[in-house]
Amino acid sequence: RIEMRHFGVKVSIVEHGFFKAEEVNSDITEKYLFKLWNRLTPEIRDSYGEKYLVEYIKAQRSSVKKLCDYDISNVIKCMEHALIAKYPRTRYRAGWDAKFFWLFLSYAPSCLSDML
Repeated sequence: RIEMRHFGVKVSIVEHGFFKAEEVNSDITEKYLFKLWNRLTPEIRDSYGEKYLVEYIKAQRSSVKKLCDYDISNVIKCMEHALIAKYPRTRYRAGWDAKFFWLFLSYAPSCLSDML
């Protein structure tokens, strides 16, 4: 966004939270976790224990159910506004979690959040 300002291009940023698309399957993530787990040395796996991995995967499944929003239309609405508004915002936040996580930056001027 800042780099493009030099060329006279205004960029709006859509900061979205966690969304779960129907096509994205949690099995892919779990397979990747098992792949990483199997690449660990036996000593590290033993120090964590098999129970750790099982509990971690359970917690991740639970987080996806609780945190992820299935309605991606909020992101699309933000993009639509950024494209057609006469005065588009610098930043758009789509999803309750994006608004919550970035709340402290929402009160700061854009130049400060850009620095951070």
